[in-house]
Amino acid sequence: MLNLDFLCMKTAQEMMACQGKAGDKENVATAGLGVLLENGPYGLVLFLESHSKTDIAGRYKEQLIALCREELVASYLSGGVPTSGNFQAVTKWLRGLAEDLDRYLFTKRLWQQTLTYARYHAKALEKGSEAGPGGAREEGE
Repeated sequence: MLNLDFLCMKTAQEMMACQGKAGDKENVATAGLGVLLENGPYGLVLFLESHSKTDIAGRYKEQLIALCREELVASYLSGGVPTSGNFQAVTKWLRGLAEDLDRYLFTKRLWQQTLTYARYHAKALEKGSEAGPGGAREEGE
């Protein structure tokens, strides 16, 4: 049995391994989540492709695509998941994926859970960096 929630957690943690401030990572995840909910996976990819925080947004896009390449996820999505974050390849794949509403909505839900975890992970990183050395808040703070 495949634990999809575990894959979402793992991917969210991988997303945080990029350069950038925790606040910027949280903002990209939050905005991306809003775009995903309103406009779906295709809208999210367009948003990430055009975002000004290119290192963070690019990492997020790569990791979300990598999530779909996980063996059992890819087999459900009928394969064909791009092996890179190439914009043309990803948009072509999403166009094909959208022909099957169940698979498209599955991808949307998977990415939604992942971005939610990424958002909270970034928020936790930001709080941890405010705590000072050793991760604990100083007395009187």
